[in-house]
Amino acid sequence: MNKIVLFVLIGSFSFLSCKKLPVSQAVLPDKKNVVDFHPTYVDFIYLGMKTKFEYSDGANADQYALSVRAKKDSVIWMSIGKAGVEGVRGLLRPDSVFVMDKLKNEAYSYDVKHLQELIQSDLSFSNIQNLLVGDLLFPYQETDVVRKGETHYVLYQKKKGLHIESFIRFDNMKVERVHVVDSAALSKTTVLYSNFIMADSILVPFMCTLDVAYTKEGQTMKRQVVLTHSKIEFPTKPLNFPFNVPKKYNEK
Repeated sequence: MNKIVLFVLIGSFSFLSCKKLPVSQAVLPDKKNVVDFHPTYVDFIYLGMKTKFEYSDGANADQYALSVRAKKDSVIWMSIGKAGVEGVRGLLRPDSVFVMDKLKNEAYSYDVKHLQELIQSDLSFSNIQNLLVGDLLFPYQETDVVRKGETHYVLYQKKKGLHIESFIRFDNMKVERVHVVDSAALSKTTVLYSNFIMADSILVPFMCTLDVAYTKEGQTMKRQVVLTHSKIEFPTKPLNFPFNVPKKYNEK
């Protein structure tokens, strides 16, 4: 399957899949929390997005139109196209991923465990859902470490070999920057949220930039994905998630 399409469908968490060489582990602060920290989360049932998706890796660059629909904790539906033509449709559920390549008449299905092995990353449905709305990638737990800076809370977390450092603004309690280091990989991912706008009375980022740097065969490699939303809404009425594979498709 086209790697760029896969990046879209898994919320760009394939950036964490470059497991080549061991690196020294990030060290979390060892002092107990002394900060009164109460993060906020986007409360929604349904989500709709219209997005420009830009991808570059130094050698290749392209952009796509991306439509997203979601029902919280249940399903994420994506339609990817270019020049007004839909090329790929994807459906993510907490335990499975389905893809239709409408240009090649092919369909793919994966369970989450197989997909994690394929891209060597412990991604989850909730990680992708949180990424879309700008929430903490991993919910805050009392065992996590929080420090208070001049303008941001800094949250330190360790999850499944990942070291996550999140910067949350004082004034609106929104996540503005995240650094993710894989302790078993020569890779670091930075997520930047910007252009915060009210959508249906909910403050959300209308731009998300993901940068990854990793080492491959002694060389530093970089990739970038930029998601620029032209529309975000949180409907109260149910959305449709059409995904019917035609009989002529070759299913894999």
